[in-house]
Amino acid sequence: MNRGNAMAHRGRRMGWRDVAALDTGEASVLVVDDDPALRRVMVSALKGMLHDVRAAASAEEADVWLSARDFDLVLLDLDLPRMNGLELLRWALRRQPDLAVVMLTGHSEPGLALDCLSAGARAFLVKPIDLGFLQRAIRDALAVRALLRERNALVKGDA
Repeated sequence: MNRGNAMAHRGRRMGWRDVAALDTGEASVLVVDDDPALRRVMVSALKGMLHDVRAAASAEEADVWLSARDFDLVLLDLDLPRMNGLELLRWALRRQPDLAVVMLTGHSEPGLALDCLSAGARAFLVKPIDLGFLQRAIRDALAVRALLRERNALVKGDA
């Protein structure tokens, strides 16, 4: 989180609109989806609003990216070959607990959404995804991640 923004709010109570308005800085995003056309569209759309966007076609490819560097956000398809998105979500959050993850799927079952959210996803979006909903989910996920990182820094005494 941009410390200047957080510091500007010290001394007064913040609301959710304040959090959503915070500058979360330049974000690095990994798009994980096995559909090449959708992956290209997502990467293209995201490059216009975020700094660094990478893509993976499988959980194994995502593992390579996530092992090589930290990301701020992962947009994760639920239906992946060999390892499903829920399994990858759990693995990724064990590795990087403050990672923001937004699940993307063609399934609209409430139980599946609850499983993903309970496992740590910040949002669950059903395809086809409205760009406005995606932008808000990304903004909110990054804002919560920024607050979590700031909280963790305060606990460690790094702030």
